[in-house]
Amino acid sequence: MLKISVRSMSKAFTATLLSTITSIAIAAPFATMDDYDWVVMKTPLDPASYMYNCHNDYNYETYDALQNCLYNLREDADNAFSKQWGISDKVVRERNAIYIKVANRKNPLVFVDYSSPYEEDFNPYYSLQDYDKSRKLLTIHQSFYEGENLTVVNLATGFWQDFSLRKLSVSPDMRYIVGFESEMGATEHINILERQNSGYYEGYYKQVYSSSEDSKNYDSHKEFYQADKAQQVYDSETFTWVNDTEFSGDKFYVDSFYKLNEADSAAFRVRYTFVRDDKTGAWQMRKGGV
Repeated sequence: MLKISVRSMSKAFTATLLSTITSIAIAAPFATMDDYDWVVMKTPLDPASYMYNCHNDYNYETYDALQNCLYNLREDADNAFSKQWGISDKVVRERNAIYIKVANRKNPLVFVDYSSPYEEDFNPYYSLQDYDKSRKLLTIHQSFYEGENLTVVNLATGFWQDFSLRKLSVSPDMRYIVGFESEMGATEHINILERQNSGYYEGYYKQVYSSSEDSKNYDSHKEFYQADKAQQVYDSETFTWVNDTEFSGDKFYVDSFYKLNEADSAAFRVRYTFVRDDKTGAWQMRKGGV
């Protein structure tokens, strides 16, 4: 009969436990407080202020009255942005339509909101979102049920294109446009689109998880920061193009932000780096700012 002393079992158990803990620590290390980059989240400021709420004010109970209220609200907001950006001579909103004067076109571009009393919850509408003054690029947001689109208009050339993206950033040389997938359930997917000879952008990198290596880097980095235990701040992600003299190729950062508690004003950043190799033309995702 084989006899094993309690002391021997204790040593064996301790050795096994330490080995397990060590292997776990190596496989899945967690960030220390020095690893976190904390950022105070700012509330977006709207240049237009309103004295009424179209959906809650009793004065707008009928459909027509509600639509008139929404038209006034959106007109105030878009024209305030246009004035703030110094393009009010080219971009103006009148009730349910945005009019944009561009080069090489006799008539302005027109973006008209859709409305129907029978589809009140599904009515898509446009709004001005951003303007890049140095490159004359205007971004228009279209909101609709369970999704959104972005339209980029080049005021200098008259070129414009729709994108099914939730965020959007143009590379410094305007060769690439990157953005998040706008469809529900795919908000972490990155689209990278390249400008073609026609001037239009076409995409070929549709997901964060484009390869097993990307998936591994993505999951391990989130695990490192224990981001799954925090709350991601929706629509706070940012793209930053990087001019890296030590790297031969295109490069940009994707930053996401997470709060420990919903009421917190500060959030920690989780960063991924996307790089394109000039030799192969392939894009790769890396952890952190490398």
